[in-house]
Amino acid sequence: MSENFASFYRKASSVRELVGKAPFPEKARFQITKVIELPANQYRRYMNELLRDVSFISRNVTDMRFDGKTETFLCLFVTCRDANTGLLVESEGFGYARYAAFIPEKSALSLDGIPTERASEKCLCRHPTPER
Repeated sequence: MSENFASFYRKASSVRELVGKAPFPEKARFQITKVIELPANQYRRYMNELLRDVSFISRNVTDMRFDGKTETFLCLFVTCRDANTGLLVESEGFGYARYAAFIPEKSALSLDGIPTERASEKCLCRHPTPER
């Protein structure tokens, strides 16, 4: 398996904000544990609401963590079928994207053999949570 690295950001509220936050660490190793495929309209909405508690993160919280031994983010890859982009998400046990990294070209990732969950549109129907 080839090693993958990305710049993860803590508590970014949107993809746009990812650019302005300080990464942790500068470039971190990651491994995708599951692909979450959203409908296109929900994916676009989610990219602007990363601090929102969503059901697809809550359901998969055990699949995400930072492995201190290997210094690797074990994370979800959130995308949509028609998008060339995606988001790496590690929730640190919460129901939202505590750490996130934007992937501008998902074709650069090897997603073969990684389980895929097609999340329903209901995943973004929850109300936003208070400031964290």
